[in-house]
Amino acid sequence: MEDGVKQGINDINNSQSGKKVSWYNQRMKIIYLTIMLSIMVLASEWTLVKAKNGVSVYTAEVEGSDFLAYRGETVVNASIASVVAVLYDTPNCTSWLHECSFGLTLEELSFEENYIYESYDLSFPVSDRGLILRSSLVWEDKKAVLSVHDANDYCDKSTNPRCVKVKRLGLTAIPRSKGAYTLTRLDANKTSIVWQAHTNPGGSIPTWMVNMLVVDMPYYSLLNLRTVAKEDQYKEMTKEKLQKSWQEQYDKHH
Repeated sequence: MEDGVKQGINDINNSQSGKKVSWYNQRMKIIYLTIMLSIMVLASEWTLVKAKNGVSVYTAEVEGSDFLAYRGETVVNASIASVVAVLYDTPNCTSWLHECSFGLTLEELSFEENYIYESYDLSFPVSDRGLILRSSLVWEDKKAVLSVHDANDYCDKSTNPRCVKVKRLGLTAIPRSKGAYTLTRLDANKTSIVWQAHTNPGGSIPTWMVNMLVVDMPYYSLLNLRTVAKEDQYKEMTKEKLQKSWQEQYDKHH
């Protein structure tokens, strides 16, 4: 079992035996553990398929799926707050997330939970894809975990005007996607990133093409993220500054 998942289980056990941890943080840890354990149970044997420029990519078969799960690992010369700031800047996904052509925050539920939309520009003859995700953040001391899972029905039942933009795009929806970014502080300006995910892209895409993307996606994304996290708008970020920025966005739309 992964060290991060072990620690998460230990944290929950400790809180139940007397350690004061908020109900919210316990709930968020359970969400994260559920996602990570579901991927781990299905994809238990990881194979290193690429190690270059400080980025390592692993893949694993997933029971019941033709598509591989992926796991990307790297170290970024930036703080956890800087990395989270990049992940939270959904419109700027185009600067680092491989093949991402458009990003939009659909709804701010709380600083820790949000709905976002991402579209991906895929190579001909495959049509472009879109995806609505619900993101959940757990951030305590030297570790932060941002977990995501598909929530494509959000705009079907919401009157949110930002969904109008999504519907106008008319892209094929990615029906299943779940994963998590685990960020661990190594020192004040150095962060370990482990990104693990499994996606079913839907539609008629050759399996070989998808399984090529599961290598390119974490490799190029993490490679780009290492550069973007050091840009001016992110490099001096703190948790407090990021919370303030989130609140300003919330106030703008509510």
